Order: sequence, then C-alpha cells, then structure tokens
Amino acid sequence: MWALVHWNKESTSHDKDSIRNQAIDQTTIKTVNFTNVRKNKTNGKKPQLWDISNIDLNYNYTHQERTNPIIELEDIKKTRAAIGYNYAPQPTFVEPFKKWIKSKSPWFALIRDFNFNYKPSLLSFKADVFRQFGATRSRNIGTSFKLPETYNKFFYFDRYYNLRWDFTRSLSFDFNAINNARVDEPFGRIDTKEKKDSVKKNFWSGGRNTHYHHEGTLTYTLPTSKLPLLDWTTVRA
Repeated sequence: MWALVHWNKESTSHDKDSIRNQAIDQTTIKTVNFTNVRKNKTNGKKPQLWDISNIDLNYNYTHQERTNPIIELEDIKKTRAAIGYNYAPQPTFVEPFKKWIKSKSPWFALIRDFNFNYKPSLLSFKADVFRQFGATRSRNIGTSFKLPETYNKFFYFDRYYNLRWDFTRSLSFDFNAINNARVDEPFGRIDTKEKKDSVKKNFWSGGRNTHYHHEGTLTYTLPTSKLPLLDWTTVRA
C-alpha cells in the first residue's frame, strides 16, 4: 500500500526516501524447517535400546519483520526444537512349560500356556522446546523521538513420557506422563552476558514446572478361556 505524498521544492532526496519508507506496509518472513530427521535402520536386526535409529529430531525457525505507517518495526523470532526417543520391539513371550507338557488336554492349558515377557513393549520420550521473542516499536508520527519497545515473549519446555509393558499375554501395564515447564527470562532483549547466563541456567535446570499429569493403567484378562467350563467367557480387570 502506497500513501500519496505531496512533494514541495524544498524537500530533499533524503526526506523523500524517509517519507516513502514510512508509507510502505512490508512484511518479510524467513523460515528454516527440518522434520523427523533420523537414521533409518538398515541392518535388519531386531531393535535395541541403544540404537541410534530410535532417535528423531525436529527443528523449525521463523523470523518475521514488519513495518508500516503505524509500526516502526515489529520483530518476531520463533524457534521450536524437539528430540524424541522411541523403542518399540516386538514382545517376546517365553513359555517355560510348553515343551514339558505334551498333553493337548484343555485341563492342562492353564499351565502349558503360562508365559511372560522380559522386556518393555514401548519406551518413548520427547522433549519439546518452543521459544518466541517479539519486540514491537510503534512509530512516533511527527517527531523524531523513539517510543520504547514492547515485548511479547515466552519460552516453553515440555516433556512427554510413555511406557507399555506386556508382562504376559494377559497382563499389561501402560503409563504416560506430561510435564509442562516455563523457562523464565529477564525483561527485555537478552543482550548481556548476565541475561544469557540466567536463561541458560533456567533452561538446563528444566525450567519452572507449571503442570504435571500422569496416568497408569494395569489390565488383566482372567484366564477363563483356558478352563473348559468357562471357555465361553471373557473377563477383564
């Protein structure tokens, strides 16, 4: 949008350029994005706890600058980064009495089919960091005095935890938790060593917890299907 400006003979080239720049409504956006960066598993082996392929990375950076006849400069920087870990092997159920009891009688099924799983079915963790820094300076029309900046900034540090363990084919446990935290920052721009050190200290300590929630569910399917007189029933607790 261009504003109509009346030039007079006394206007200098510098004045014309200054008025023209103030009349323009301009927004500039720069962004960099990486999503689900990870190493694919190619060796064909079963997944292990220490595999690098269990880790994934995400990163997004956006820088927006805006000027118009009312706003001298609006400067907003948004940074989001996340690291995740996911281990989800196929359950391995051990049946120690399978080879010992040869009888196919349903009366022995309860003992013959006894089983257990010695490793978790799912281990998952994600750390998600989101920071915004916004500084806005309104234009002081008619004078050269600069108005003070106003700030719109926040720094979130969220963690997510998930665990599933199938102890047996009938007994399983699920657990998930969410921890929301806020990394406190000094007022204004982070432009001194003291301010930067303060933010780093608050970040590496995990931030200030604002919310925590967890749920745990233990599910057991009674072995009534292994009993000839009750094999037509299903009971879960």
